[in-house]
Amino acid sequence: MKYITIIILFFSNLVFSQKGIVEYGYIEAFSIGNAKGPDYNAYMIFNKSESYYVTAKDSLETPVKINTKTTFNNDDSSIGTVYNNMKVSEIGDQVLYNIHKDSIWSNFLYRKQIYVEEIAPKINWKIEKETKKIGKLTCKKATTHFRGRNYSAWFTTDIPLPFGPWKLNGLPGLILEVYDTNKNVYWYFKRIEYPTENKETIKKKSIYLKENMLTYSDLKDFQKEEQDIVTERGMVLKKQFPEIEVIKPSLSEMFIECE
Repeated sequence: MKYITIIILFFSNLVFSQKGIVEYGYIEAFSIGNAKGPDYNAYMIFNKSESYYVTAKDSLETPVKINTKTTFNNDDSSIGTVYNNMKVSEIGDQVLYNIHKDSIWSNFLYRKQIYVEEIAPKINWKIEKETKKIGKLTCKKATTHFRGRNYSAWFTTDIPLPFGPWKLNGLPGLILEVYDTNKNVYWYFKRIEYPTENKETIKKKSIYLKENMLTYSDLKDFQKEEQDIVTERGMVLKKQFPEIEVIKPSLSEMFIECE
């Protein structure tokens, strides 16, 4: 019995030390809904203790799908690209989640690269009775309200690790699909390798150390400032075209996190 226990523990440790990669499509349709927005490639590398997610990255976008391209410089001189009205950057929008450090480091492109460090938020998921197959994996449904949006997620306990795309973590299984109520944001499953021999690595916190990190409170201040800037630009335009109506955009029309 002792030897059997040792063997079980050995194989259990072997499984949970393995690395996996899951590929998603990510659709961003803030002011439109119904998943009728730009469709980005995304992927997430994960092991038993951390995950690294990236989307809207230049090298992830496929020339077959996106056939026009314009390079631009942001206000801070960082480089980005527009493919058929899809804005991407060289490094992409990233989220690094570490369970043991209980921390999330993230960045996204909004006129310039914004970097954020925060304690990993505790998401209050409700696991529902519904199930469905995604690929060959059986998934359960879970719902939650997180930072201004109501989400439905489909996760599989066949891979019992608490990771998902972007900052949507904390379920007892890997999230393969997730969307908010009106599909203003929508991640859908493409493929998974677990375990994987893919050479892509989980990025370390050091990638952020040279940057000016915001707290989540700082991020909310930044969002309000950008909201005001958009409104002010509308007022300037109204001076040229008095007939137009200027409406202050809601944060939900500008950012994933809107609360």
